[in-house]
Amino acid sequence: MVRKITVVFALAVVLLMPAASIYAMLKGGVVTPDDAGDVSESIALWYLESCPTFSFDGIVPSIQILDVKALESYPVQYIVTISFECSHAGYGNRTGQVLAQVITPHEIVITIVDGEVVSAIIDGYWDEINQREEVRSELIPPEMAKDLAVQYILENYPDLLVELPEAWSFEILISEGLVGASVQQFVGGGWVVNVSFPVIAKPDYMISIRYDGIDDFEWEGSVKQSSYVEESLISVRPRILSQEDARDIAVAYLLENFKDLEGLEAPSDWSVEDLTPEGLLGYFKQEFTAGGWTVRVGNPVVWKPVFEVEVEYGGEFSWKGTVDQNGSVTTTE
Repeated sequence: MVRKITVVFALAVVLLMPAASIYAMLKGGVVTPDDAGDVSESIALWYLESCPTFSFDGIVPSIQILDVKALESYPVQYIVTISFECSHAGYGNRTGQVLAQVITPHEIVITIVDGEVVSAIIDGYWDEINQREEVRSELIPPEMAKDLAVQYILENYPDLLVELPEAWSFEILISEGLVGASVQQFVGGGWVVNVSFPVIAKPDYMISIRYDGIDDFEWEGSVKQSSYVEESLISVRPRILSQEDARDIAVAYLLENFKDLEGLEAPSDWSVEDLTPEGLLGYFKQEFTAGGWTVRVGNPVVWKPVFEVEVEYGGEFSWKGTVDQNGSVTTTE
């Protein structure tokens, strides 16, 4: 939420005491997350007023607090985003410089840890603490480490039959007895990605991945803060579709694509009969029945067969097609 009306008063108050004193007010008692967020906000305002860029020609009524958030880290990092305006262009103490006298909008992102400003970046460009262009490498968060590891797998194992999820769910795993470390789990579309890391400023991440799909696999490795991905283990267990899989895939395809079957559901319990002619080698065929459904599935006896599927429903609907090991369905009749 953008706040502007009360900022001028708040700034006047925090200027009366140093940031360390503001933080010390809560150090002696019970500190709630809301308290810590409010204190971090006050420290950020104090820092903004005292920093070279704003103190040179900043316009106090222009200050707006855009966002205050706490990162899931230890110690907690508070990120305060503030917009403000200066009456001249440029950054830092510009005494003696020839300046364009123009109202210049800025946005500063201030990071606070234990009551101390550890980073202050203006417009994503200017390092206000060190008074130079921003040259520090950005911290790679756990979610980005997950993405880098997954992308590594996709690029280095293109033959794996995997798909990216449309969305990931997220959970922090708490391991009993685990001190000074964190484990975050991302789950989606058959992927389970665990990201483990020590609770330090710029950790390297240990990644373990399990994928349950047509090709099941497990992968282990690490992601450095430089974005370098190092693999330590991969174990692939190709999944071979069965006749039951082909039956279910075909029925699901028909229910989705044929209006004649609109409103029907796939059976959950099938009766099975072996239709393979006695003495026939190298080919296997079964018939599955349930309710008004009859599904016949046949395939050559090879490692990864393509299944020939015949489907009938209620004596009025019939279909023939194939299902391959990628789960792709092709209509033949």
